[in-house]
Amino acid sequence: MLDLIQIGKKLTQLRQAKEFTQDDLAETMYVSHQAVSKWERGIALPSIDNLCYLMDLYTVSLEELLCLEQKIEADNLDELFQNHNREFIIHEVIMNRVKDVTLNDIIHKLSDDERKYALYLLMDQNLEIGEILWPRLSLNERQLIIHKYLDGKYKKSLTSLRHLMTYSEIKKVKEKK
Repeated sequence: MLDLIQIGKKLTQLRQAKEFTQDDLAETMYVSHQAVSKWERGIALPSIDNLCYLMDLYTVSLEELLCLEQKIEADNLDELFQNHNREFIIHEVIMNRVKDVTLNDIIHKLSDDERKYALYLLMDQNLEIGEILWPRLSLNERQLIIHKYLDGKYKKSLTSLRHLMTYSEIKKVKEKK
């Protein structure tokens, strides 16, 4: 997954190092200055052709241009979300690539859609829900997990969470047996 915000900051930094304005770069690349602005604000990515052109123009590798080797660090969670694309952070936290940050730490900062995205990632990767996370989930989110478990799309056992489940949740989980 790509961090569009960091890529945008990198593109801005490289353009400014060449002492180009957004208009200068747009004219050189035959794109609109709005396109350059969107790239630099982390709203959109340049096309493959434009990425190749930028690599040549700035004499950088694709890895550097797309910030692929960049480590994610933050002194606090608010800084983490301010400096990076939110979906990227959720993905990296789930994949355990953010030092000392777990889904338990950020779940309360996520919108409903982001929470659902995080849970789908968690289930797709077949990772434990855990006793700390379960009580922080809404009843709808817990039902989603139980349904995926019953459908066989979430392979982890939920038995370690029984003491945290409602009676109806326990009853549903027993249906699988």
